[in-house]
Amino acid sequence: MRVVSVTPAGRRRYLAALVPHLLRQRHVIAEHHWWLNTSDEADARYIREITARHPDFFKICDLPGDPRLNIGQSIWRFFRHYVQPGTLYIRFDDDIVYMADDAVVNLVRYRLTHREPLLVVGSIVNNAVCAHFQQRAGLIPLAWGKVQNECLDRNAWRRGPFPRKLHQLFLNDLLQGREDRWKQIPMRIDGRRRFSINVISWMGDDLRQVPELASDRIEEEPFLTETLPARLNRPNAACPSALFAHFAYYSQRPYLEWTWPELIGHYQRIASQLSPEPLRELPLTLLRHAAWRMSRPVGRLREKLLMRWRGQQAA
Repeated sequence: MRVVSVTPAGRRRYLAALVPHLLRQRHVIAEHHWWLNTSDEADARYIREITARHPDFFKICDLPGDPRLNIGQSIWRFFRHYVQPGTLYIRFDDDIVYMADDAVVNLVRYRLTHREPLLVVGSIVNNAVCAHFQQRAGLIPLAWGKVQNECLDRNAWRRGPFPRKLHQLFLNDLLQGREDRWKQIPMRIDGRRRFSINVISWMGDDLRQVPELASDRIEEEPFLTETLPARLNRPNAACPSALFAHFAYYSQRPYLEWTWPELIGHYQRIASQLSPEPLRELPLTLLRHAAWRMSRPVGRLREKLLMRWRGQQAA
């Protein structure tokens, strides 16, 4: 079975952590394709440069942009080109910043021995549904707030402080050699409910006949995790031993990058197999957190006054 991985790309600061992991998986992955989905020329140039350095492994799929489409619809257009028979596909978000050495081979093995699910997803650090099961297993403290079995959970998806503490916990476990405890958590997801598709896998034959492939107006995530599994009666499943870490959702990113900008550097060093640095940022992080909390009311007031001023100007 040929394995091809893909990434809607992308932001180079996160790709700098993803790329070394991908290159170490060439014994499993035949090719990795970048779905060029950025208007930032510096990001696009970075993708072209790393592809030129590894042309036997990295490929670029570039489709004309359409400003009428949102990001989910724009990404969906790429799927129609990735439904070849006899091919197993894996999709990684561009901000997958860590993968265990055996994550891909475990995902592929699970996928090939479990043909009934439409998608098989990974076990992901900083994914709300995965966090629900990680908390039930005792890894994530209840004191951080209860995580519901919901894709858009208010604690694990909406709130910035949660991923800061979660990444701190996970990185400490990596430094102390306790990665395996994150791979031993039962992940009995409801395969017909929405799931953040940070890492997913599918068989080309399974999507090949889906009529919606011809449409540009499909939201990829709800369609693949809710609509299609229900229609085909093929609920999605999770592979607990395929361990990945996801940096942040858009709802979390402003807080996380404000209070702990050094975090991505930790993942980049791990990806490049450099000696991990001790996590010394905590006191500074707490000071930044306090500054963030103080700035939020001021920012909201500024936005309110600006909207009022615009209304007066329009009148």
